[in-house]
Amino acid sequence: MKLCFSNLFCMEYSAKELQTLCAKHGIDGVELRATPDGTFPYDDALNIVDIGTGVCLKGYDEKEIKSAKQMLDKIKETNIKAIRVFLGNFFRRFDEPREELDHAGIVKALQELCDFTQKEIWVETHNEYATGAVLKKLISEVGRKNLKIIWDIVHPIEDGEKINTTYTLIGEHIAHIHIKDAKPHTDAIWHDYEYTKLGQGILPIREVISLLSENGYAGYYSLEWESLWREELKKLKLSADEILEEFVLYVSEKRE
Repeated sequence: MKLCFSNLFCMEYSAKELQTLCAKHGIDGVELRATPDGTFPYDDALNIVDIGTGVCLKGYDEKEIKSAKQMLDKIKETNIKAIRVFLGNFFRRFDEPREELDHAGIVKALQELCDFTQKEIWVETHNEYATGAVLKKLISEVGRKNLKIIWDIVHPIEDGEKINTTYTLIGEHIAHIHIKDAKPHTDAIWHDYEYTKLGQGILPIREVISLLSENGYAGYYSLEWESLWREELKKLKLSADEILEEFVLYVSEKRE
């Protein structure tokens, strides 16, 4: 079982500081969130699994495609396996407005990005493309082997899809797992769940790990602690060491 974490909670750390964190907590790698100007801490000695870009496709968007290609050029000569892109509209409440999507344009953009690189393009289960039901159709339409899925376990559940359904539909295309915990808001106007410490929410994290292990999943389980923008996590004021200690402890019973 390979563990990594997103540097969202320690964006100010250098590559060497991230490497020290990995060594201290027995973690195998890091996924790096790119800054708005496309930079990220890099060192050959740090195992960087993927780069989380802020690219978000709502159709065939030349500006977003150019940004993704620039990142792919940056990692071309590295061992970094993939970049992450988003699809659709970000929204947290049911009453928030959403832009109309050009699905055909999204398909065309993903085909172009996949054809541009030998790296993988990872689409996250997010926004209007959160569920296996939607993503299975998209994967078929794009028709590229280097299009893969990040299964962020909270978002299909927020949309009412069971984990076994998600896995049945897109399991063979899952390259990466985002681990977090959460619970529904008490106010039903909220689409997004409220994030919690691991074990304090309702997400079936251990069931997901068991399901993936039983089916031979070989990718990373990555902690995505979104204290960079989630107020409910910010107020906990946990240090990087505390965050990672709890992560490793929580998943330790499933480590091989």
